[in-house]
Amino acid sequence: MKKFTSILCAAAVFANLAALTGCNSGGTSDNSGDSQVSSPVSDSNDSIDNSGGSGSSDDSSSSDNSDSAPKPQKPDGEPTFLIGLDGEPVYTSELSEIHKIDRETHEEIPVETLDHENLFDVVCDGFTYIYMPRPAVNCMDDPELFEDEYYIGEELSDDYEFFRLNVGDKIGDLTVRSASALFRAVYGSNEVYDRGLVKFDGEVELTGYVNVETEAPLYPGGGGNITFFPDAGSSVKIPMTYFDRNFDNGKARRLVWSEFGWYGDRSILALGNIADIDSELREGDEFVKVKVTVKDIKLDYWASAVIKDIELV
Repeated sequence: MKKFTSILCAAAVFANLAALTGCNSGGTSDNSGDSQVSSPVSDSNDSIDNSGGSGSSDDSSSSDNSDSAPKPQKPDGEPTFLIGLDGEPVYTSELSEIHKIDRETHEEIPVETLDHENLFDVVCDGFTYIYMPRPAVNCMDDPELFEDEYYIGEELSDDYEFFRLNVGDKIGDLTVRSASALFRAVYGSNEVYDRGLVKFDGEVELTGYVNVETEAPLYPGGGGNITFFPDAGSSVKIPMTYFDRNFDNGKARRLVWSEFGWYGDRSILALGNIADIDSELREGDEFVKVKVTVKDIKLDYWASAVIKDIELV
């Protein structure tokens, strides 16, 4: 059923992604792909509107004064040995919960102080780390890049650029309602960032394709579940928290995903069940093109949202 691809190579597929006019066979990619498709976070300070950060100004003179833009405020307390995916230390004031993990019983014991010598997990409420997905491709819009639903194009490069996202920040029409980051000690390392969780207020309109799961006797309960595969334009609208790790250097990197004739940074969404919406979708539908407005977006191990409106197109 599910097909996965290991992602270790260059980002030349961006030449195909930048145009995405359907079938573009015979085109040649080059290594300038990263400059053709830009991250809305890294290229513009206005793309993520930080509640405590700077916004755009109508005063043209402000651009000539480096002191005019407010500088990010340093958290209270002291920096810890925990390093976020943005490369910056986490401060003591940002540690919401600290648990020491007993090495024999594996019991989680609440403690007040973070200790290098202990196994532990730490919850930091109020922020997490995200990356903005690059445009995805699929077998419907880009058939020349697939063979029997397997992606055969040039693979996306590793990308290690993550950004801190705080409660109240805005990305487009979405506002961060809640966010948390979890650091978890494991044997051999006690500085590992483990996962992030984000919930958004707001709505976003997306286009792409949906598959509807068929009830499987051996795995009951999944019949009617909807998986949404965004097209190139929509795959870049919602950030992602779930990441992969390069085991050669230990660094966190984007999670690139290949499944059911779709390829890109994993911006796939779980959209609930057809029993909860009014639509023409049926169990067993595959790659049905839709326009959908979603709300209550949640990012965790899997990204999910609630359908507000859906239209087959």
